[in-house]
Amino acid sequence: MNTLITIREASDLLGVSIKTLRRWEQQGKISSIRTRGGHRRFRRGDILQSVQETGFIVGYARVNRPEQKTQLDTQIKALKDFCHQQGQPFEILTDIGDRVRHNRPNFMRLVKMICQGEVKSLVLTHAESVSCFSHDFILGLCRLFKIQVILLNQPHEYIAAEDLVDDLQTLVTICYDCLYPLHNPAHQQLLEYLAALKNVRVA
Repeated sequence: MNTLITIREASDLLGVSIKTLRRWEQQGKISSIRTRGGHRRFRRGDILQSVQETGFIVGYARVNRPEQKTQLDTQIKALKDFCHQQGQPFEILTDIGDRVRHNRPNFMRLVKMICQGEVKSLVLTHAESVSCFSHDFILGLCRLFKIQVILLNQPHEYIAAEDLVDDLQTLVTICYDCLYPLHNPAHQQLLEYLAALKNVRVA
């Protein structure tokens, strides 16, 4: 179990970046040995045990669209500033995507980490940064697995009105796509309303 592995193999094993592993080593959270050539090697069992004992502090940040990168950076900075103060291993996960669909890659990774017991604390700028409509699912999941949830309650200015419109149109599209294949005459008028809403464009 204490096989020596490279920093890339350790990164893949833990699902974190090489930069994060180097930071943890500097913080004394994990240790490595050096080969004669000066390369880092990690004991596989040691790093797995370290994570199992302490867990990650995980911060999660999200915005709707790529052009909102400035707002995303603001969230990331707030999360990093807080996590650094805790003096424990942490990872920041980020996504760009609406708050309705949940197939965002790092959202799914967060759910997996929670279910596998790899998360000690979850840090959010505010609850809706995970999901506008089902953030209670994540909060409930954290209660189930006894994970501390920390809300920094940062200002909500970056939740723009157009984001809410995007979310609403996504919901409309999902409802339309679910009803349309049923070919139920009773749904015809509703489908017409939904189709009209799908095509609404806000100036």
